[in-house]
Amino acid sequence: MRKLLLLAGSIYLALIFLMPKEELFYTLETFLKDQKVMIVKESIKDRLFDLKIKDVKLFYDGIETAQIDNITVKPWLFYNSVVAKNLSSGKDIKKMFDFKGEYVRLVQAFWHPFVAKIEAKGNFGKIWGKIFLKEGKIKLICEPEKSFKRSQIFRELFKKRDEGYVYESVIK
Repeated sequence: MRKLLLLAGSIYLALIFLMPKEELFYTLETFLKDQKVMIVKESIKDRLFDLKIKDVKLFYDGIETAQIDNITVKPWLFYNSVVAKNLSSGKDIKKMFDFKGEYVRLVQAFWHPFVAKIEAKGNFGKIWGKIFLKEGKIKLICEPEKSFKRSQIFRELFKKRDEGYVYESVIK
């Protein structure tokens, strides 16, 4: 029994270490191009357990929407996460929506294969919620900062409900 567990653990670690993380990222970039999303990065590094991407700029339909200092991707098969740290609005939307985020965390685990949890914190307040992958829906709840609560974008996106300020959408 001990040998079987050792073998299973070794295979699991080998899968994580040898997984072509950079190639998976480039495949994701290809899929995102169909959605008009482009990722421009300064560097990308496979660090055995995770993938580290630095100095990222996100573009949607040619508009620079966000700048991110670093992104860490942990594809551990049973528990996968993406953490983006030090986010700010891109130069093209800064006048309309100026935000600074400490982090955005997206987690998906095998015990809930069709649900990804999301949480974020920044000058906008705290946001948490779920992305329902099978249905293609997203539901976010925001605990906004006072200054963010007064912004036009917040009032358009988040609706006041019993559980707080809620944003719901369908992902195509």
